[in-house]
Amino acid sequence: MVAKLVELCAYTVINHFNTISETQSSTLIALPVDLKARLFTLLSHRGLITDDNLPLLLNCRTRTFDFRDCTNITDTSLILMAHCSLNAQIERKRLESNQTETTTHIITSVLNPSIIYLRGINITDYGLIEFVQQYPSLRKIRVQNCSQLTDESICAIGKYCSRLMELDLTGCIKITDEGINSLRQLPYLRSLGLSQTQISDNSLISIGQSSFHYTLNEINLRMCKEITDDGFLYLLKNCPKLKKIGFIQCPKLTERSRQILNPNTHQFSFLLSTIPVS
Repeated sequence: MVAKLVELCAYTVINHFNTISETQSSTLIALPVDLKARLFTLLSHRGLITDDNLPLLLNCRTRTFDFRDCTNITDTSLILMAHCSLNAQIERKRLESNQTETTTHIITSVLNPSIIYLRGINITDYGLIEFVQQYPSLRKIRVQNCSQLTDESICAIGKYCSRLMELDLTGCIKITDEGINSLRQLPYLRSLGLSQTQISDNSLISIGQSSFHYTLNEINLRMCKEITDDGFLYLLKNCPKLKKIGFIQCPKLTERSRQILNPNTHQFSFLLSTIPVS
């Protein structure tokens, strides 16, 4: 009965969240961590989290920060979250102890995210790089349709996120071979989404020579217009654990790529492909 009452209260807050956040922000900040984490999940699924109300909801229990439906999230939120890392707060306290003047900061829980999902043009290299620098334990990063991101962000991910297992760059149209090459030293990467990026065979060769070439079991190359049969062959030959692969609308792949797919070396559970008719 108590659990149902708490759930009912949570949905009531969600349904009137804009009004409550404007008039009772101090009450939201003071909520128990478990309830705040529940509200965060419900609000993110409805796309109601913004740069303005995010500080009211941050808590140490939330591990998955799903902003895919939150179109008003920008670099401002990523910078705030970066400042909430344990290392950042320790450094901030050290600097404050050396200052004579008192500075004002937003006080919030120390964050410990393992998964972050982002979408849209409001995210840039500046925000994402600041974020990943502070959270080397990230396991999954999805930055779909973040068309402002460049290879600079991917280089930062390759440098700082050594525990990363899943990276989805779908729709990040500025990503090139340089960025993918910077991921070579990630040892645990299992899933890689490169749809609609500007990669060529050089990226597929880098993947085949990477530290994760034997752990990679899923890759999506949809609408990668510059990859050819040579790069595709190299990828399959050097990534024997691939189970899922997508290469639909890759105009430079030919019937040779279809023939490359050998059921004796790759036991695919999912295969999405189109080969242009010659």
